[in-house]
Amino acid sequence: MKKTLLILFILVANIGCGQEISKTQLESDFLEYSNLISKREYKKAVDYMPTDFWNVYEKNEFLTGMERIGKQMDSISIDNLKIVKISETIESKNKKFRIITYSSDLEFDSSNIPERVIEKYKSQFGLENVKVDTINKLIEIKNNSQMASVYDENLNKWKYLEFNSQIITKVYGIETQAELKKYVR
Repeated sequence: MKKTLLILFILVANIGCGQEISKTQLESDFLEYSNLISKREYKKAVDYMPTDFWNVYEKNEFLTGMERIGKQMDSISIDNLKIVKISETIESKNKKFRIITYSSDLEFDSSNIPERVIEKYKSQFGLENVKVDTINKLIEIKNNSQMASVYDENLNKWKYLEFNSQIITKVYGIETQAELKKYVR
């Protein structure tokens, strides 16, 4: 009886620690992925994206698009990146997901940004979260966003994909998108 209780205790402890290690890895890798994006090291960053994504999108085309957008937003700075919340594990179609809610402060040159785009930012991020400094020609945005993390069983790692309903649907299907959407804002 004592042996059975000891084995049960060890199993429970291992499962509990395994989940914590997984969450620690999830946080650490997410911050590394975000750091690579902010430093515009896109070729390294795409290694943190889900394998399933590359079954739908062509990697070189995607990298070219990321680099083009990066050049357009050349002056952007991303500061105070913080993980606000990580959802429980969500299982859908034999895959494990977690939604990471994070915040950051974005600042970039506004001199070439049309007023309609600034209005779009205000609508997207909230009027109170977008400050336009007309003297220094800067836009400051308090950003709160979500990232879908997908557990890759083969690599024993979490992978990351900015939460975008259309992309999630295209890669994982409408059912998974609907399930994950429950954890977004």
